[in-house]
Amino acid sequence: MRISGQDRARAAGIELAARAEPFAPEAVLGILEGGAAVARAMAEALGVPMHGLDLRYGWSRRLARLPAPLRLGLWPLKEISYRSFAPRFSDGSIERLPRIGRAVLVDDSASSGRTLEAAIEALGRRGLGRSSLFVAAIRCGRRSRRLLDAWITDRALW
Repeated sequence: MRISGQDRARAAGIELAARAEPFAPEAVLGILEGGAAVARAMAEALGVPMHGLDLRYGWSRRLARLPAPLRLGLWPLKEISYRSFAPRFSDGSIERLPRIGRAVLVDDSASSGRTLEAAIEALGRRGLGRSSLFVAAIRCGRRSRRLLDAWITDRALW
């Protein structure tokens, strides 16, 4: 039986919500695009609101509009640029967030951790310090594990 991506994201969100529950978050903050489905499942399981954070690399919106074969061909350049540029919030994305005391910050994957680092830094400037965040991802690389409180990697489901 083949499991859909949405079903996997939902299952991961429920599992990560169980790990985050003792933290007693007031909201779930999902990094948009990839983290949105996981964040929705976590928020539903925890019974708290979900807020999306539009944090991307500047060129990623243009890249997403290209045909799939062309995007695949540009993949090596995309990977190189990830190491050269920092992700940025879209206009107003962070400013529109309500004041939150404790939150879960979630993304679908954290390879280098640069996106999560940028989000943690920006949220800290808004008064939501690292001790007020439970940071989670479905998959993570060795470099990003220092940032995460919970992740799901190397499971049969994935």
